[in-house]
Amino acid sequence: MTQAVALPMTDPLDASDRVIPSQLASHLAAKLCHDVASPAGAMINGLEMMRDPDHADMRDELSEMVEASARKLLSMVHFDRVAFGAATSSESFSAEEIETLAQSAFVEIRPSLDWRCQVQRFNKPQARAVLNLAQIAGGALATGGTVTLEATAQDGRLRLKANATGPRVRMKNEVSTGLSGATLTDGMAGQWIQSYWLHTTVAEAGGTLAVDMAEDHVEISILMPL
Repeated sequence: MTQAVALPMTDPLDASDRVIPSQLASHLAAKLCHDVASPAGAMINGLEMMRDPDHADMRDELSEMVEASARKLLSMVHFDRVAFGAATSSESFSAEEIETLAQSAFVEIRPSLDWRCQVQRFNKPQARAVLNLAQIAGGALATGGTVTLEATAQDGRLRLKANATGPRVRMKNEVSTGLSGATLTDGMAGQWIQSYWLHTTVAEAGGTLAVDMAEDHVEISILMPL
């Protein structure tokens, strides 16, 4: 049976359970460190094995592994600096730039991204929203599928919609909690923080966020001022 669930949005300035800035920074730092640890560790392991005479016959394969891990790490840094930070001089980003970053998050996972954008540029909050929206929707498709991400401008507002469809589509409770703007009381903070960050980004820009969860899809819709 299909059941649609709309997650209410709380006021980030008035909510009594608002995460304080130091906690938010701590959770985000933990997530980012966790994400980069895997490719960085693979690079170190590969280099150590290349120095081992017992693995001399594997030098070419190890070199390729180190290079692939380095490229993955650099791709993640480019994605994260726009999705989570402000370490860029750009005040806005072209649709092509954001699509490239969004697609990079799907390179090594099972789902694919179907990008359907009808706007030309995104400001910083909008760019953060798009990238986190795409990655969160992809996370609902652990066994594969397609995330269709639409970006349109209508009546002075930017409309973003990510529709995740595929076998065993599922949004974790921690993610739902974050998208609703609630603090985490049970579950894994690493699964919660990105969705809470998206909620906060949208709310502080004066936008709204809604989620529709059903047996065959998860749809996240966002409206933000242009």
